[in-house]
Amino acid sequence: MEKIELRKYDFSTVIEDPQKKLVLIIYDIIDNKRRTRMVKHLESYGSRVQKSAFEALLPSGKYHAMINGITKIIDNEDNVRIYRLNSSNEVVLLGTGGTVYEENVIII
Repeated sequence: MEKIELRKYDFSTVIEDPQKKLVLIIYDIIDNKRRTRMVKHLESYGSRVQKSAFEALLPSGKYHAMINGITKIIDNEDNVRIYRLNSSNEVVLLGTGGTVYEENVIII
């Protein structure tokens, strides 16, 4: 069995602007049509990191607009959770996948 790589991401360098919020949005939406609408809505604010999870770095206005849009999509049987992360939070990634906040270095 191949060993799983453990990677840690410290967000203190990502959240430099105190007006921006790093959020993790996870959802469980039963209806396919509403779930598709939710994906399209969240893609306009952040990046999909798993099938039912998005990360976004948003200024306060967009954060509230995102939540307002979510309330127009979901129904009482759905479950959406939004976790606000701060610069002292650490994310541990196991297995495949990465963070959307890695620095991209281009050498010309």
